[in-house]
Amino acid sequence: MPDILHQPYWLTMGPLLVVSVTAFVVMILEFIFLHGNRRWLVWPSLLGTLVAMVPAVQHFAAKPTAALNTMLVDGFASVFSLLILISAALILLFSYAYSARQPLAAEHTYLILFGVAGALAMASAFDLITLYVGLELLSVASYVLIAVRKKSVRSVEGGVKYLIMGSVGSAALLYGMSFIYGISGTTNLVELGQHGSELYQQYPAIVLLGFILMLCGMGFKLSLVPFHMWTPDAYDGAPSPISSFLATLSKTAAFAMLLRMLLFIFNGVTSDVFYWAGILAAVTMLVGNLIALPQRNMKRLLAFSSIAQAGYALIPLALIGPNYTDWTGLFDSLVFYLFAYTFMTIGAFAVVSVVARARKTHTDDALQGLFQQSPWLAGALTVFLLSLAGMPLTGGFLGKFYIFVETIHFQAVWLGILLFVTSIISFYYYLGWVRQMFRKDLDTRGEAAVIQTHPVMNLLLGLCIAGTLALGIVPATLLHPLQWVQWF
Repeated sequence: MPDILHQPYWLTMGPLLVVSVTAFVVMILEFIFLHGNRRWLVWPSLLGTLVAMVPAVQHFAAKPTAALNTMLVDGFASVFSLLILISAALILLFSYAYSARQPLAAEHTYLILFGVAGALAMASAFDLITLYVGLELLSVASYVLIAVRKKSVRSVEGGVKYLIMGSVGSAALLYGMSFIYGISGTTNLVELGQHGSELYQQYPAIVLLGFILMLCGMGFKLSLVPFHMWTPDAYDGAPSPISSFLATLSKTAAFAMLLRMLLFIFNGVTSDVFYWAGILAAVTMLVGNLIALPQRNMKRLLAFSSIAQAGYALIPLALIGPNYTDWTGLFDSLVFYLFAYTFMTIGAFAVVSVVARARKTHTDDALQGLFQQSPWLAGALTVFLLSLAGMPLTGGFLGKFYIFVETIHFQAVWLGILLFVTSIISFYYYLGWVRQMFRKDLDTRGEAAVIQTHPVMNLLLGLCIAGTLALGIVPATLLHPLQWVQWF
């Protein structure tokens, strides 16, 4: 590690520095321009996010570098940082279009950026303390963003529930970290990785307890079953852009932090402890899809859908156990799925927000005959739903397929079968929405005007559709760059 500490800090911390500075600048601008419409603050925020992507892309195939002995930029950090920044850019576009009809508090823009800064720290840090600070920065921003509509009971309720459950998760995570620190005397992940198997040989029960506590603590952030209870209320109460923020960007950062912690700390004991992640993934896939079946509220259904999707994304981590010498395929499958999940989830939330506002209901009745009234919205939502279900020619299908192949390769066929079965279950509620949108006999809203969409919303939907279909039809657009990544 000392031989790389001479690298300039801006090379290793570029994305985090750019986003942090942008967040403070936007916050100051928000205080300066107290009166009038401050939606324009999204544009400097978006500019800062795009600029931050440059150093992230530059480090895709670069040699790992470190700064301040706490931040590490390797291929793992670069890939996850890029995905986090792409998610942030899409969410900022979403919030701008959304606030044209339903005003959001001006503070939401810089709170999103501070959350992004925390997420970037979670992807890049290799010290437990720094990781925890990044997690708390993201969490605190999320608590406020959910409850930003102070006059909405559902919004405040969702924020309070997430605050309570998130605090429990943070406490469990910190408790697990304390056990690892107590037996090792260090919080540096590199040092922990060098002595992981020794610690397990000396203190097997404590290492296992630390693993379970850390996995459960992050389970609250990932909405894994049984730590998911806050999710439907928080997603339903929050403004739709913030719901998509929680479902995509927050989850991506949590997966990055969980994967880095567990791989570095427990890289010598995977065959003994990582099967717990497989059990958690199985329960999450099954329960998430079954609870989604009777849901009529569109945002709550997407919330339970995101729970099930988190179970799918957890499978690659569980597969590390049988063979921890070659993880490249697992990383590729996880990253591919998270990219596809980001595009299709943000797009689905965007369409649902437009339709719910136009038809003044959040139940799936709002989708009846949508194709007759807005073919563009109906077609876009169909693409996202088919991808979430795992239909061919979509990113969601290939993402699940790659994960399924890895379950066979690592001799965990039972997880692959469960992934297949639960995906079939999800077809019931996803295709139920599609059927409602394209039923021609339902013309109860034929007299209503065509649903108008904001130009920025059209741009957002176009980008999400392009990302979803490109990953399904030309997966090499992402897989080829991943071949050059030096993960660690």
